[in-house]
Amino acid sequence: MTNEIQSQCTACAHLNRTADNKTCEAFSEGIPEEIWTNQHDHHKPYPGDQSVRFELAPIPEAKREAVA
Repeated sequence: MTNEIQSQCTACAHLNRTADNKTCEAFSEGIPEEIWTNQHDHHKPYPGDQSVRFELAPIPEAKREAVA
């Protein structure tokens, strides 16, 4: 069993989930390592983020029903 910590970005509504690389609305050229590795909490401003911050992505209906 591994205890890998996921990036905050994986739960963000702004993450580009269809791209091959780590991009989002805030960072179209690539998410900075400090954010991807949770060294910077992106609820707070980060240089170049265009005022786009972490926003929790909604849980799809099918997954919501599976958890209930």
